[in-house]
Order: sequence, then C-alpha cells, then structure tokens
Amino acid sequence: MDTTRLPIVATLTALREWENAHTRHISTASSHNSGGNPMTTMRQIQLTEWGDESVLHEANVPIPSPVRGHVLIKTVAAGVNPIDVTTRKGLGPAAQLADPSYKPFVPGWDVAGTVVATAGDYTGFKVGDGVFGLVSFPSPAGAYAEYVLAPAHQLVKVPADVPCAQLGGAPLAALTAYQALFEVARLKEGERVLIHAGAGGVGHLAVQLAAQAGAQVFATASAANHEFVRSLGAQPIDYRTEDFRAVLGQTMDVVLNSTGQQTFLDSLEVLVPGGRIITLTSPDPLDVARERGFEAQWLTVHPDRTQMQEIARLMSLGLLKVHVDQVLDFSQAAQAHALVATGRTRGKIVLVP
Repeated sequence: MDTTRLPIVATLTALREWENAHTRHISTASSHNSGGNPMTTMRQIQLTEWGDESVLHEANVPIPSPVRGHVLIKTVAAGVNPIDVTTRKGLGPAAQLADPSYKPFVPGWDVAGTVVATAGDYTGFKVGDGVFGLVSFPSPAGAYAEYVLAPAHQLVKVPADVPCAQLGGAPLAALTAYQALFEVARLKEGERVLIHAGAGGVGHLAVQLAAQAGAQVFATASAANHEFVRSLGAQPIDYRTEDFRAVLGQTMDVVLNSTGQQTFLDSLEVLVPGGRIITLTSPDPLDVARERGFEAQWLTVHPDRTQMQEIARLMSLGLLKVHVDQVLDFSQAAQAHALVATGRTRGKIVLVP
C-alpha cells in the first residue's frame, strides 16, 4: 500500500494502522523505496523568485533530519490558502521573512500526515501518530513537500475517521475563523453575526463555528452557493443581486470581512452601536470604524495548539466539516493556485503528494 496514493476519503486512522505495521522499517528520518533501500530525497514544490503560477516548480531535495522539539511528518495532505498565492507574488507578512533568490521558498503552512521520526526528545508524539496543524506561520514551513519538519507544540493528534483531505485543508482556515470569532470578536450565544464570503475557505468554517456557538448567522454568497451556506447554518444573502445593508439594517453585533476595503466600509452600516468588525484584508480603514465607536481589528492568524485541539474535537464529532472543492497532486500546484486566486472556490483546495 502506497501511502502517498491514498484515496481522498481515506482517514488517518487507516494510515496509522499501516504505519504501525511498518514501523520496524523506520529507523531514521528516511523512508524506503520499492526496492527496500533508504530514501534520502523527497519531492517538494518550490520557487526561486516571486511571481505568477509559472514560478512554482518541483524539485528533489534531501529529506530533513529531525531536530529537538520537532517531528518529521510524512505528508498526506496540504491545504492551499489565499496567503499562499499572496506570498508567491512577494506580498504579505510571510514574503517579508523569505528571500527566494537566496534560498528556495516552499509554500504552504497546512499539513496533515504521520510522524515518521523524532530527534529522541519528548514531543508528546511517537512514530506512527497521525498529526495535523498550522506550522510556523508566517515563517516558512515548507508544507508543499512529501516530508515536513514541524514544531511539535504546533501539532495535535488527528481525530479518528476524518478524511485526510479535510485534515489537510483545516488548520489555517479553521484557526483564522476560530480566532476571528472567539479570540478577537468574543462572539456570544444569541448574537448576530455577518460573515462575508460564507462559502469560501475561512467563511464556510466560520459559519459552522458561529452556528455551533449559538449565534444567528448571516452570510454573503453567490446564488449558486445559497443551499450550501444554508446547510452550514447561515441565512444567505446574494451579494450580486442584494444589498446586504438593506437586507440587514443596523442589526449585526459582529462582522467578519475578507473581501476588501469597500465591503469593510459598507459593513459599518449594519453594525449595532459598539459592534465589532474583524477584517482579514489589508489595508482596511480601521480608524474610520473606530472613530464611529466600533471595535475594529485586523487579524493575522497564528498557530495555537489549544485552539487546534478544539477544532479537532469538533471535527471528530462531525460538528465542523471542511468542504474540499478539489484534491490535486503536488505537480498541479500551479493549477491549485490559479483556482484559489479566482476567489470562487467552495471550501478548500488540497494538495496530495
């Protein structure tokens, strides 16, 4: 059984069983090829200059060696996020921390897979454990690779019987939604929240989390996505044919914006006095909102193990589901970026090695 070719409906429970049956073959950071010889290199998607999708290319590079405080993960799935596209262009916080002309940059921060090696220190994980998490963001993490060396404290064990593609697509988007709603906006039961782009990667998870928290949820989406958004727990508003300001009036306690400056400004019209608006895009005019008495914050997501554990718990109970729009091979990373850049995908795009 080749773990790099698991069907997308496979779960890491099955993968762990396979790995446990083969742990006698894993004595170092290397895996083995079909001839039983240790493998020392891996496939990786990288770039050596910022640019469009064409700068992404595949390379064979050495498999990382474990270091203290980290675990080596054999990747099963890696999510693709808008920040990956932004960074590839040389923009955003992650691009400020990398120089691809000096050292090839490997995109990606979402990873799900199995631990294949440690440095021998205590990490809370053992070889064969299924793990997932948001790794090192916004510093380079190199998740578009067959193996990822990740800080152990940023990972959690995978929930049983959740498809691998969902696990790979969850961390960054789910943490963004969770932090925006609960860490920053402090959303409470019974409050009313508007989530823009409710069918998108962050949006569709934010809808579910807000609904689970007992909030009354409204979400902008195209007509084609109304049934999908409604099934997640939100009342949809067609952003193409309806003015959400006229539909809602000044009734929202919280707004989550991910669609730009004009939407941010328009959203101020639906907030109750003292309402909270959280934006994921920059630059949005936070001062304008604050001058009008609203709480306004711009969120950059960060790894958080405790929050990831809660996300894993909700996924294990079936209360939080990542909709995976497409699963593509690492060799199709450029296509994945092009899809994400359209802003029209439903849920997440996921890469598999």
